[in-house]
Amino acid sequence: MSGDVITRFTISVTLAITVTSLVPAMGQAMYPRDYPREKVATTWVKERAALPPYTPPRTTDGTPDLQGLWNGGGSGDELEAHDYIDVTTPPSESYIADPPDGRIPYLPWADAVRKKHRAGLARGWPGESGERLHVDPATFCLLGAAHFAYRGAFRILQSRDHVVMQTEWSHYYRVIPTDARPDIPATIQLYMGSSRGRWEGTTLVVEVTNNNGLTWLDTVGNFHSREARLIERWTRVAPDVIDYQLTIHDPKVFARPWTISFPVRRAANQGQEMWEHACVEGNLEPAEMRKLGFTPFKGVIPPD
Repeated sequence: MSGDVITRFTISVTLAITVTSLVPAMGQAMYPRDYPREKVATTWVKERAALPPYTPPRTTDGTPDLQGLWNGGGSGDELEAHDYIDVTTPPSESYIADPPDGRIPYLPWADAVRKKHRAGLARGWPGESGERLHVDPATFCLLGAAHFAYRGAFRILQSRDHVVMQTEWSHYYRVIPTDARPDIPATIQLYMGSSRGRWEGTTLVVEVTNNNGLTWLDTVGNFHSREARLIERWTRVAPDVIDYQLTIHDPKVFARPWTISFPVRRAANQGQEMWEHACVEGNLEPAEMRKLGFTPFKGVIPPD
């Protein structure tokens, strides 16, 4: 494959290259130019406020029951509101509920880095420089915890002292202890970080630390450092809806904490086995990206 227009590769749900036509493959949604704007935080905040009170069912252990097969929110291509870009990137509302303007509150140095990432996509985004810099690390089958809930379908299982989340994408899963056990040493840093959960009323609160900072928050260069602390809140607010909120704390990158919010909706095919999605097997995309001049994202070191 060759060419200057990059679209997301279908198997790893990231980027692929085309010359005169787009090359769709299994599993990648393709969006026409008139596709309606995705409704994410802007709409969900209003919808959530209008919901009647709801008491979720409990498991046999007495904790709120979040189990089942669920669908994540939106395409997750770009967290801020944007117009149609290409067949892999539909128009979308912002995923950001706070700040109210729906923008990521970067510090000035970090905003400049984000803009450099965006300019080097060679994908058709406004303001691109023509340089080929980085592609979404998920192109190389690398995913962070902050990207988990809007990556596609996933299953939640619960036991007395664990919550397990299995995503259909690339065999990623999370085993989240809820029994107040100590965390792993801070010197151990992971792509998915280290998750520890607790119950606050009907909400599962998950704190994610030990992030290695080598992943993006979307496909267009939004990032955090390895010092980020992520706080997820999973609350079942209706029989078939979980309110998902993710607050990102990283004072060396952002001027203030900020929050992503969207609904996670129960999938219709409950009881069915998720199809295997092996991102690495047969994935020629990393080699193609390197041939085209793209380099893997190596993280960002904040200034002192």
